[in-house]
Amino acid sequence: MREYCPYCKKEVDYKIEKRDVKEFRGIEIDTYENVAVCKECHQDLYVNEIEEKNNERIYELYREKANIIKPQDIVDLRKKYDISQRELTAILGFGKMTINRYERGGVPTKSQSDYIRLLIDNDNKFIEKVKEAYKNGNINDKTYEKIVSEEINTSIAKEQIQDNIRRYLRYALNRKPDIFNGYKSLDIEKVENIISYIASKVKNLTITSLNKYLWFIDIVSFNQRSVSITGLTYQNQKFGPTIIDKKYDEISLLDDKYIREDIETENGNTTKIISNGNYDLDKISDTEKEIIDTIIKILKNKTVTDISELSHREEGWRKTKRLETISFEYAMNLNIIK
Repeated sequence: MREYCPYCKKEVDYKIEKRDVKEFRGIEIDTYENVAVCKECHQDLYVNEIEEKNNERIYELYREKANIIKPQDIVDLRKKYDISQRELTAILGFGKMTINRYERGGVPTKSQSDYIRLLIDNDNKFIEKVKEAYKNGNINDKTYEKIVSEEINTSIAKEQIQDNIRRYLRYALNRKPDIFNGYKSLDIEKVENIISYIASKVKNLTITSLNKYLWFIDIVSFNQRSVSITGLTYQNQKFGPTIIDKKYDEISLLDDKYIREDIETENGNTTKIISNGNYDLDKISDTEKEIIDTIIKILKNKTVTDISELSHREEGWRKTKRLETISFEYAMNLNIIK
């Protein structure tokens, strides 16, 4: 193997030495690099192919350890909005060749990586940056309209999907007021706001527990006022009362007031509900809010298993067969509020 040696001023044979690399940019990576060494003067030589492989190895470990974005992450961001490297560079306000360098494998600083990741993960933040860049004259009308129009189209499509889910739920869950919905017509918007409110008060709210929160709220309301709050109908399931026909799945997809987060655990998948913090309680009376707050206070510090066991103590679950609809007549004798 031969390479030009600037010290010997001629082409020379070289050998490869393997050297430990313990850290990179202050992050412990514990890997190695290959170094070309002149066999005549024993000085280190720069061999492009060797250095490229060293960099690939080191950069990959550093990205993993420091949670640095990958080149493909930036490419995907550009493809999402159909913009060029030049347009993205102008939007971010980076140096002329910065995005090009990062997409070719260059490693951004941790602060730049975190900033780009924020814009990748948060569409609203990216759009804000686009509008700021346009206002400052960094991008032209064509770039601005292309991105903002995409935002509007995406927003419209999402709104249509949400409206379709609401229409479906009204169709699937609506029934005339009777003993099985607490003599209350379904109010899906009210349900959304109540769920968001509960999620804002309860850490790690699972969809399994949410079913019990809603059932207890409605059945306690019926006990005290002879009418439920949400108009939902419930049925007997293994782990306690749930919204009939598992329609809680569709309800959890309404992400205006809250979002669902599906988490894979050792014991299977768990779905959590996280509030967006924008719930509106104007439709909820003071009496209803008092009932909701009472149930939250009773259940918020209990485990999913504890909450299920509490629901199993109630006549509504004990005296109803599996998959049968639970009548609100069982609200007359409740353990939860004794």
